[in-house]
Amino acid sequence: MEEKIREEIRSIERRMEWKLESINKAVEEFKESAASYDAYHITTFLPGKIEEITRCRTEVEKFAEQKQMLEYMIGA
Repeated sequence: MEEKIREEIRSIERRMEWKLESINKAVEEFKESAASYDAYHITTFLPGKIEEITRCRTEVEKFAEQKQMLEYMIGA
């Protein structure tokens, strides 16, 4: 049972890494866009990018909570 929990922890860590990479990419795109967009494009397209970043951060937080719960279960 403990090995299955450890396997799930590793899986969660991989998903967290993937989401963190997505956040970093979205932040870079946001910065580049904000630097080059005019007012119309900023107000039209950047809110969607902010939502994407927020959504990814929320998912990372959920993964962290899941990981913490599993680590507690095995006493790690």
